[in-house]
Amino acid sequence: MLLAFCEHCHLTARERVILKEVLQGKDNQNIASSLQLALGTVKAHVHNILKKTGTATRQELTQLFWKG
Repeated sequence: MLLAFCEHCHLTARERVILKEVLQGKDNQNIASSLQLALGTVKAHVHNILKKTGTATRQELTQLFWKG
């Protein structure tokens, strides 16, 4: 389901990893720590994911994912 959603939204491999973390309810700081990325990098990926999926918030993104 995750792969199909990511392919439909044209997410990159790194965005897929970030999306998985977002769907688990992790905030940007926790994602950055767990993936050993800079906080700004995570914020940029989350922004791109929201843009590509046409959502404005993590809540909308989560609802779209589970509805799909």
